[in-house]
Amino acid sequence: MTLEKLNTKKEAVVNTNTVSNLNRFTFQVDSTATILLTEYIPNHLTYVSNNSNAGVAVFSEMYYAHGWNAYIDGTLKDHFKVNYALRALKVPEGKHTIEFKFEPEVVKMGSQISLASSVLLGLILVGGIGFSFWRSKKEEKEKV
Repeated sequence: MTLEKLNTKKEAVVNTNTVSNLNRFTFQVDSTATILLTEYIPNHLTYVSNNSNAGVAVFSEMYYAHGWNAYIDGTLKDHFKVNYALRALKVPEGKHTIEFKFEPEVVKMGSQISLASSVLLGLILVGGIGFSFWRSKKEEKEKV
C-alpha cells in the first residue's frame, strides 16, 4: 500500500511488528464518535473523546517516541506510530480525557541537577557568610 492510495479518513498504516494487540477486525466504525481538542499547550495537549465502541484514534501530530507520554483518564497508555509519521492511540468505549504530555527524562534529570546545584551553592554562600562572621568575632576577641 502506498501513501498515494491511502484514504487517511478511513485507513491507517501500522507496523504490526512494533504494535501488539492490534487487530483491524476488532474495531467498528462509529460515525458518531468524537474527539475534541480542549486545551493546547505545546508540551501538553488535552482531548475529550466520546465513542460507543473501542477504537483507534489517529492524531494529526508527529509521532516522537522520546518524551511524549499518552494518558487516558490519568492512566499512562502506550501510543504508536501510524501513516509513517503520525501518532495513534487505542481508545476504549465511553467518554474519556486523553492527554499527551511531553515529559522527557533528560529534562527531569536536568531539573534535579539544577536543584542540587542551587542547594549546594546556597550552602556554600551560607557557610561563607557564617565563616566571615565567625572569623571577625574571633579577631575582635584576640584584639581585646
